[in-house]
Amino acid sequence: MARFTGFDEVFSALYVDFDNIYTRFLEIDPEAARAFGSVPYRWVRWIENHALRILYGEGVRRRILKRMCYLNPQRYQEYRNPFIRSAFQVVDCPPLTTRGKTSTDIHLVMDCMDDLSHSTHFDEFIILSGDADFTPLLIRLQEHARRTLVLSVGYSSPAYTAAASWRIREDWFLQQALRDERADDDDQPVPVVHTPPVASVAPISPSAPSVSGVPMSAITPPPSAARTAQATPTATGVDDEDEGPSPGNAW
Repeated sequence: MARFTGFDEVFSALYVDFDNIYTRFLEIDPEAARAFGSVPYRWVRWIENHALRILYGEGVRRRILKRMCYLNPQRYQEYRNPFIRSAFQVVDCPPLTTRGKTSTDIHLVMDCMDDLSHSTHFDEFIILSGDADFTPLLIRLQEHARRTLVLSVGYSSPAYTAAASWRIREDWFLQQALRDERADDDDQPVPVVHTPPVASVAPISPSAPSVSGVPMSAITPPPSAARTAQATPTATGVDDEDEGPSPGNAW
């Protein structure tokens, strides 16, 4: 696989044919399908780092500057908000025919063609779909010297995958992007530690009342004696102040 060199940052646009990817995942792994629809921020983060060293070499960063999702709101309304919260522009594509055909294909193609002349100049077009109808689109993007990455689940047309610069392997996506059970720091609740209140001790006044007839000043050691007592080694021969911080505390 030839590398594309001369990049410090790769500007990418991401297009998700939700109905296509979700329904195919649902056939092989319902849990993965739910993860795909519920936590898109997780697999977007994985895509941002996928195959960078293979395609571009060391020290290259991918920035997905545009995120588009096309879904049927009549069937997948519950997944609309997770994509919106993950900075996607969600395009509603309801069925237009009695057979359930939606307008996803034409919306996705028009957006890609518009983005070819975008002032940002996207270096990569990432398309998540196994629909072979997008083969001419991939060829057109290649003609404009843009790299294309595709994810298809299940069978995909050889012509479709041949027209792409890079195919994201389905098994990698399942195992690494959707089944990553490592907890995200942002998702973990912050533990609340309840500290019991510290009782305040009133300072001893020289004029305080005596105890058993003995003035308080008589039983309170002078400052010099207190300093001497603090400097006296403990029974183990080690000063308390020299023990250092307890484990887990920073110096």
